[in-house]
Amino acid sequence: MKHLLSILLILTLSFQGYSQKKGKKKPVSKAKTTAVQEEAVTIEVKAEKIIPDTLQIQKGKKYVFLVDVNEYSSQGNTVYAGSDDNSEKAELKRNFPKENLEIINITKYTYVLFENKQTLDITGDGQSFQAFAYWSGKIDDKVQVKEGTRMATEFVADQLKSKKESSYVVNTKKYKKEVASLQGKNKITPKSKEVMKELLGGYSLPFPDIGADNIPVFQQGAAKLKTLDSYFLKKKGVRIPLKSISFNNEGFPTSITYYDREGKNKSKKELVYKDGMLIKIIKEDQTASTINYDDNKMIFTENVGDANETRVFWLENGKLLQKSYTLMIDDKFSYMNTFVEEKFENNCISYYINNVVWTHNCGGANNKFPFIHTYTSYQDKEVLQFRKSKIEKKDDRTFDKYYSEAERADQNDNYKLWGTFHLDDYNLVDTFNFTKDNEAKTIKIDYTCYE
Repeated sequence: MKHLLSILLILTLSFQGYSQKKGKKKPVSKAKTTAVQEEAVTIEVKAEKIIPDTLQIQKGKKYVFLVDVNEYSSQGNTVYAGSDDNSEKAELKRNFPKENLEIINITKYTYVLFENKQTLDITGDGQSFQAFAYWSGKIDDKVQVKEGTRMATEFVADQLKSKKESSYVVNTKKYKKEVASLQGKNKITPKSKEVMKELLGGYSLPFPDIGADNIPVFQQGAAKLKTLDSYFLKKKGVRIPLKSISFNNEGFPTSITYYDREGKNKSKKELVYKDGMLIKIIKEDQTASTINYDDNKMIFTENVGDANETRVFWLENGKLLQKSYTLMIDDKFSYMNTFVEEKFENNCISYYINNVVWTHNCGGANNKFPFIHTYTSYQDKEVLQFRKSKIEKKDDRTFDKYYSEAERADQNDNYKLWGTFHLDDYNLVDTFNFTKDNEAKTIKIDYTCYE
């Protein structure tokens, strides 16, 4: 635990981290052996002693220190807020815009000396320190310290006698109310079944990782399936299974088995129905998801370790959209809560995490060819990846998949053939031939159908 030591007029704050890590020696290096040397010479390199920074703080401003230091971060610098994107810093700036706080991130062993002779001693090789500190900038006021790396807003609000809360605390209260309003309802209508059918269509795709850019090819057939088995077709007819699905006589999947790269059983899902409606999903003999309906909404509830996840699906403009709430069971970890939402915007599906856009998936009508699709991902509001593809209908049984070489939306397209889908007599995908890592691959799909 971190200790607070008071010696006369000097206030020394010494942090002893949650884990006392010993300094590691650098790897032993050996001198090269020459024709003259018969034995290698072993040289031990001693770890360099870490020299802490000294930071002098003058009166007249309100200071907040965000301390997160360990022996590995000690190569960094003491950073004044404004040059990084610390989330707690952003919370403080958003919640106290009129306080003109001087926010300082400390990520290196540092000795902080205040004008009123108080000190913060954030030093000690191999030790870790995580805390907040606040000083009003007034000579007669003491430096206040609290352990932790989250809820800085609440800590500063206590010092300023203010009622402010971190956005993740506020959002948690909001999300819990929204989740409570969704659970417990079970209003099943024809719209409920439409959403369920669309969702199950995704579960029924013949192999994992089929993205929106390939979906149109897999929507050509209308056969009433009984079983589906997909596998990599190797040389000499060797089969490496990918996915197996069993269907009931209504055409809904009842059992889905996934396989790893070596073709070994990886996981299995059992889908349970009541009166023609999916009510729960069982994984490894344990109920993973319970399902209820509210008219045009399909609602999944699942425990995911230390959190509860609620997912909501609905149809909008013919597209299946979803939003999800992942809420930690213990509210002290509310900063880890996540809200995910899809929106239909400008004929694209935008994917948001905590109200920040992460991806755009844009495509035309699924039954029109050539089918053009673009995928764009973002990081810090900047484009991280751009990918454009095209599917052309070569004939009634053959579809070619191309990728553009363009790396930005404003570049010219130069399409390269990537793979070919071959359909059977029922318009179901029979084989998918493609090239990955300069190696030709073939996925084969076998079906059985109800009479």
